[in-house]
Amino acid sequence: MTRPRYIASCSGGKDSVATILLAAEKNEPLDEVIYSEVMFDQEISGEVPEHRDFIHQKLKPFVENELGCKFTVLRSDKTYDDVFHHIITRGPYEGLLRGFVWPGKCAVNRDCKMPPLRKYHKAQPDDTRSYVGIALDEPKRLARLNKEKDISLLAKYGMTEADAWRLCEKYDMLSPCYQHSKRNGCWFCPNASTFELSHMVNRHPDLFEKLIEWEHTDNLYHRRLTRTETPSEVKARLWGKSQPEFSISNQ
Repeated sequence: MTRPRYIASCSGGKDSVATILLAAEKNEPLDEVIYSEVMFDQEISGEVPEHRDFIHQKLKPFVENELGCKFTVLRSDKTYDDVFHHIITRGPYEGLLRGFVWPGKCAVNRDCKMPPLRKYHKAQPDDTRSYVGIALDEPKRLARLNKEKDISLLAKYGMTEADAWRLCEKYDMLSPCYQHSKRNGCWFCPNASTFELSHMVNRHPDLFEKLIEWEHTDNLYHRRLTRTETPSEVKARLWGKSQPEFSISNQ
């Protein structure tokens, strides 16, 4: 009798990377790692450049060459470009372009990130098991797991988010995104913190300028990148200004 397939969904963040490392340390079965990459357009990744490079140039080779495991990059047919330039077809704003996504109502997650994951999982055998990066100290997220298909190795081995951080550091597999953010998210995320926005404005102005160009699109419904500011206003506030050194609590 053959065993089920075991896969790990990985965003490149500390918890999902620690899950992969823990599987290797504890000799847990692992057949494939899957990563859903949101794209800004057909050519440009939606990942912050440093995190993009970490995934493609460090994490993927590590999984394939050191762990001997398949690493699959999934992408949706839709990009942020498609979401932004979607024409509203009903309601009082019919005929306008959607524009920047709303904080808390992420059409990018709905249209770009999740569809390829759902399609992938649907195509797997019924007995496939999925490792998810949820730590022991995230009880609400753990309670929502599908107990028949989803497995948290972090919870199984009693590891908190701080433990996951340290495990990634142990193997030098902690994403550089944590140098300016407490999370990994798209570089155009409406929920981005001041630290994240400042990083893009000052370290990757070529990318941020693309948002400013889009801001001036005709017939646009939503011109604000954040809850209160357009990309131009964000740049005016942050361009060339030093920010307090970012730090994140690991405890």
